Order: sequence, then C-alpha cells, then structure tokens
Amino acid sequence: MTGSDERRRYVRIDRQFVTQIFTPRSDYKTQGVTENVSQGGAYIKVEDWRAFQTGDQTVITFFLPPSFTDRGKTIGLRGEAEVKRVDQQNEGIALEFSRDFQEFEKIDHVEIAGTSRYNKISYYLQTASVLEFADFIRANPYGFLLEKSQNVLDDKVVFQFNTVSLDDDHAMQPITRDFSVASVLESRVIEVKRRKSDKAKNTITIGRASANDIVLYNSTISKTHAYLYIHPSRAACYLVDCDSKNGTLLNGEVLKPFERYKVVDCDEICFGPQTKIVYFSSIALANFINQLRATSSA
Repeated sequence: MTGSDERRRYVRIDRQFVTQIFTPRSDYKTQGVTENVSQGGAYIKVEDWRAFQTGDQTVITFFLPPSFTDRGKTIGLRGEAEVKRVDQQNEGIALEFSRDFQEFEKIDHVEIAGTSRYNKISYYLQTASVLEFADFIRANPYGFLLEKSQNVLDDKVVFQFNTVSLDDDHAMQPITRDFSVASVLESRVIEVKRRKSDKAKNTITIGRASANDIVLYNSTISKTHAYLYIHPSRAACYLVDCDSKNGTLLNGEVLKPFERYKVVDCDEICFGPQTKIVYFSSIALANFINQLRATSSA
C-alpha cells in the first residue's frame, strides 16, 4: 500500500453517527454514537462500555442520515469489527473493521434505535395487562418525551388533561378526532432520566453529543442544546435553552437562552426546526396508556 493509499484509508470522518453494536459472544445488543470513523475502524461512545472486552467480535450498523448521504432517507451500513480497546476514561470502544467501511453491506430499510432510553407506546400495552399507577410514577418521577411527527401525535390528536394526583381516579381523557391508534402505538417514548450522578442535581441535559442525558441525533440540534430542570419537590419541570444555534421553541414561542420556562403536560417542544416532541408527566402518560388500552380493547 502506498503512502497516499494509507492516508486515504485512515482519513477520519469526525461526524456523529448513531450506531447499533451486537456481540454474538454474549448475544448482547446496545447503541452508541461515533466520535470518528475511518475506512479501517471507528471510535464509539457507548453508555454500556463495560459490557465489552478487548478481542470481542461484533456486528456493527452505522445509521447515516439524509444530511450526510443526500439520499432523502436514512440508510444503514453493516459490517463486522473487533474491539481493539475499551476506553474507561472516555467511556467508549475502539473498533477495527474486518473489511473497509466502504464495503459494508447497505441496508435501505432501517429503524434507528436512539441512544437515549426509549420504548414505543406499544411496549407499555404489551408488557403490562394493568398499569400499576403509583409504581409507574414512582419508577419514572421526571416524566417522558414523546416524539411528534407528521403522522404521529399530529394536530388531529387533541388531548385534554384534568389535574390528578395519586389518590384521584385516572382522570385524563384524550379527545380524539380522525386519529389512528396504530400510528400512536408506534410513537417513541424517551424517559426523562439522568445518566450520570456527577451532573448537576435535578438537571437533565439534552443535545446531539453523546455526553448528554438525552441524546437526540439530528444535525440541526446543538451538541449541548437545552436542559430540563426538575424542581426538588418534583412538582414542576422547567425547560432552558443553552444558547443553541437553531433555538428551542415551547408551544411556538422562542426561548431566550438560559431562562427557565415552565413545562406542563402536552406542551410541544421543538429542538431546532426538525425535532418535535411532546412532554408528558408520569401521571399524564400513565393515564394516556390506560385510555389507549381501553380504546384498543373496545
């Protein structure tokens, strides 16, 4: 291999791609975000870095967004790689590919498994015949973010909330017009939780960088875009924009950087121009799931 060939082989792409890593040895699958990729290997930040050992053989899938491929949709590239280094200090793994990155298998129909903890609404319906109201809220004290797209939780779905407490009946009643239960069931739900204990208490960071508590991969989102501040009493949640490049909107209002804005059930939050989510407290989501269960079983 000539010197120029060697340089081309190891030119690094410093882009953050969502990845899925599967280890046949332990039948273990997890997600991460690349720090850099070359033809010969990649370094990936992964929350579950402790699950890997040097020498592990893996199957890795890179999810390339439309902004990178100009294909109008996300595509996947899948190939095999060996773990060459487990980096405890930086919480990541270094991989060496078994063949050049450009030779990876292309996968046209892919579903990105986000780097943040999430399940689909359908998960909650399938795993619990009866939602234990108090237990659900106790396990998820900070609430949830539900994705909002053109077809899911759009303007044809209107929700009305009554104030409820643990002692009240399940009082939230969604009012629906022309909406498909099936489409709502596919909506992804991100748990609002802190990933690391060394961060500011009651603060959940949101952004594109893998160090955030909630990682939202989109090129229009800043590395550190915003954060949620949970009042110590857990009675209120506030949204703060971190002077992001493309801004944060709450129900259409542009947030001033580093000012707190109170967030309540069913508020729409936009991180940049493309990423829209809906905030649900744990009480509201528990009620919503129970209502969906009643609707789907009717």
